[in-house]
Amino acid sequence: MNRLSASLFLLLLLLAGSPLFAQPKAIIRGKISKPLSEQVTVVTYPSLLVHTEVETEATLTGNEFRLEVPVTKAGLAELVHGSEVVTVYLEPGFELNLTANGDKLLKTVKFAGAGANENNYLAQYGYNFEEFDQYQVLPDNIKLREKDFVEFLESRKQEQLRFLERYTAKNPVSDAFRRLAQTEIEYGYANDRITYFDLREQMVRSENRLTPSANYFHYLQELDMQREQNLLSPAFVGFLSNYTTHLAKAAGKTDTNPDYYTTRYTLAKQKLAGQVQALALSQVLKQSLLKGQSKQSEELLADFQTVMQEPEVLAYFRKLYNENKQLATGSLAPDFKLLDAQGKEVSLSDFKGRLVYLNFWSTNCGMCLNDMPYLQELHKNLSGQPVVFISVGMDDDEEAWRNTVSRRNLPGVQLYKSLSPDVIAEYGIKELPAYFLIDEAGNVLSAKPKRPTDRDAETELLRILNSGQAAAR
Repeated sequence: MNRLSASLFLLLLLLAGSPLFAQPKAIIRGKISKPLSEQVTVVTYPSLLVHTEVETEATLTGNEFRLEVPVTKAGLAELVHGSEVVTVYLEPGFELNLTANGDKLLKTVKFAGAGANENNYLAQYGYNFEEFDQYQVLPDNIKLREKDFVEFLESRKQEQLRFLERYTAKNPVSDAFRRLAQTEIEYGYANDRITYFDLREQMVRSENRLTPSANYFHYLQELDMQREQNLLSPAFVGFLSNYTTHLAKAAGKTDTNPDYYTTRYTLAKQKLAGQVQALALSQVLKQSLLKGQSKQSEELLADFQTVMQEPEVLAYFRKLYNENKQLATGSLAPDFKLLDAQGKEVSLSDFKGRLVYLNFWSTNCGMCLNDMPYLQELHKNLSGQPVVFISVGMDDDEEAWRNTVSRRNLPGVQLYKSLSPDVIAEYGIKELPAYFLIDEAGNVLSAKPKRPTDRDAETELLRILNSGQAAAR
């Protein structure tokens, strides 16, 4: 290496260690009394489009910790300790000092240092409005009729806005944070209102379905969805997905229609623009890919590649497509041979000629057990129809599976995974319960049909059986 090259090399080394080349970050240090675990973790979400989270973890030393969290822009994150979670607001350069009791983190947390006012607001807001049932949609307020439910939402929003004004009058916050706090309140209201009827139908099993009044959705016209600040708000991100669902429903499409995701995607392109549009399109595309809508997903991905230019984002969706195309609608369902409760070998292919409602579950899955009475009811109501209900127990303890099948008198074909341990990988199961609809020819009809707890599950199955969809697709 000549003298000039050596000098240049040394200069680059020095610059690499300078603040100009340092990665932007926020520092959180603190002390946790009565800790629940030895770790403190901050979860950040650097890319909304890629839908990934980044964890930064520190180990307590004498109840104290120090975290350096990579932060390139302002936004919300989650501070996790044991089972306790606190929302935090971070900007590059923030240095926060935290004190709290581990067993009552949200109630006792206090911040000092750069960013303290913003984060103390979040903690107090969270404790006041997220810890008490009177401000929650579930479990009780969802039972209200439309007029009373809207009054509940309006009253809660006004209380939240008054809380923000009172707090910031005494504890100044940045303009950017104030806008974010207002957006969270605005779209928390909007999201609960747009999902009211669907959620109420799921939670209140009644023969009398509510129909929205003529002006119920007019509030949507007052929302400014194009503000770039919206993208910092988790409430807005959740609302946006439900908004495109609402648009499709208004166009007469539900998730049982083959062109449902195409409709949502097209309407999102028409109604939205810029980064908000890109986020909405990515949400619809991801749901389509995970749902296994092969033909539609291919078309949507091809279009998305003309809209989106970021290589990281495109690589993520291509990977997602490749991971999920195996169980896409119309693809051959992986066959298996398993033992039933009597020790008889049973194959999926034994049931060709009938619609198959396939369920993977385990005895230590609370949601699975909650579904069982509804699955029994579904089986009873469709008795005599050309549909078979197959449930595959995924327990490691076969005896626990047998006892539950016997004690609960579970209906349909009850199988155990032992002969085919690869069935989880073959069906791409990431969580339980998992449901699949398989047509008479043995092809995947849906990788995410309606669960037994959904009041429309029976209607969906009857619609398929009566229309011949199962054979046609």
